[in-house]
Amino acid sequence: MRTLTFNKQASLYPNQSTRLLWHLVFWGFMSCLSVVNTAYMFNTSLLNLSTLSYAFLTIVVIYFNHTMLSYYGLGFIQNKHWVKLLALLLLLYLVCTILIQSLSPLSALFPDNQRMRIYSERIYINSIADIFSLNTFIWIFSIPMFGTLFAFAAKTLKNSYEANKRNAMLQKEKTEMELNFLRAQIHPHFLFNTLNNIYGMVMENERAGQVVLKLSDLLRFSLYESSGKRIPIGREVEFLADYINLEQIRHHNTRVAISYDFDHIKNKETPIVPLLLISFVENAFKHGVNATIGKAWVRISLKQEGDTILFHVENSKPDTKKERPATTGIGIENAKRRLALLYPDKHHLNITETADSYKVSLTLHTND
Repeated sequence: MRTLTFNKQASLYPNQSTRLLWHLVFWGFMSCLSVVNTAYMFNTSLLNLSTLSYAFLTIVVIYFNHTMLSYYGLGFIQNKHWVKLLALLLLLYLVCTILIQSLSPLSALFPDNQRMRIYSERIYINSIADIFSLNTFIWIFSIPMFGTLFAFAAKTLKNSYEANKRNAMLQKEKTEMELNFLRAQIHPHFLFNTLNNIYGMVMENERAGQVVLKLSDLLRFSLYESSGKRIPIGREVEFLADYINLEQIRHHNTRVAISYDFDHIKNKETPIVPLLLISFVENAFKHGVNATIGKAWVRISLKQEGDTILFHVENSKPDTKKERPATTGIGIENAKRRLALLYPDKHHLNITETADSYKVSLTLHTND
């Protein structure tokens, strides 16, 4: 059912009526072209009986050849059935020869037409050997062959257009499904960590109430506001600030120095993909602060220069090698993949490590 839907959407013909109309237009054009060519070849009028008879048979041959090549020839080529393809071409040649041969008696109806008489003599076959002679090929098969190739080329271009459109639609759906999957991973990932934070605080003091309020704001954004493809960067900044404030409440500024600067956003309506930056912030706290026994620090900045967003996250690194954090957790890999899908050739991500810190630098071009 899904394949049928894609084929219908990718088709050049939205319905059967359009399909019939296009076919009538194309074969009407081919018929007119055949009549004009025949009249020129025989030096007769367009409505002459011999002109119409030869033009009609020519179109019949072209249509037959086109149909056989479209429904069978393409399959033989795609599956590399060369013997079957050769047999089909031989069949088409014989059918074409027999049909055109039936025009030979028409010259008797127009004895004064020298061109028609010469043509009838050229296409007349005396023996089986004449069927495969160069003379027969030139005089009988050449004209229908060009018409067949033209129709076949039109069919091939149509199929190629539909295949490319279908592939583009499939790729778009695949990308959307992957993005939905990646986005779905973000929600439970940071929610799980935040709930762990609350679990460790809920019995301590009234700070737990503040955390619950912050968490409700985060969940509201995550569940309802982040479903769109783009949101104003000002709203994304508010979400990041809420998350950082939640971490500040949790650590209470006792052993963790947390600083952030979001004051250099010139246009808060600049569209940006939602939940794109949270993974880097969360990673700094999870692998930097949470894994550190002593003093720790996190510095975050976000500023805008024209259509370019500059985002930096730097955090202290644990002293003990045993608890050395990984910089390529699920959140970071998720963010990398989303950047590759949503901002191809419009972003630069650099993750560096020194003896005592980790730093993420992201340059994002938001112009479409």
